[in-house]
Amino acid sequence: MDHRAYDALNRPARTAPSPRHPGVVLLSAVLWLLTSLSVSWLCFLVGMTALWGAASGEPVGGFLLCCAAVLCGGAGVFVAVCRAPAVRRMSGDVRSLLLGALACPVPLVLAAAAWFSVG
Repeated sequence: MDHRAYDALNRPARTAPSPRHPGVVLLSAVLWLLTSLSVSWLCFLVGMTALWGAASGEPVGGFLLCCAAVLCGGAGVFVAVCRAPAVRRMSGDVRSLLLGALACPVPLVLAAAAWFSVG
């Protein structure tokens, strides 16, 4: 047997890189940026509200507990979707776009409502 044929048949397989879709990557980045900005604004607003409430002598434990429960519930749902077998089989670009589209609307709407109600 020819040694070149043996080497070609027994070398490790090389997988082709998946094609990149710049539109999907850009849209995913925009969605995640909007999500992170809105979550940051909401965290700042909750922290300032708790600080002002504590400074005025109001009990803020129930407010912070409610916010923490909503955050944990949302994170649990998000992790459950991330761990779903159908989502795990997706390519990285499409998975990031799907998860960004699921994560973006709720914090964005809450942050916009808080922005306009706070002033």
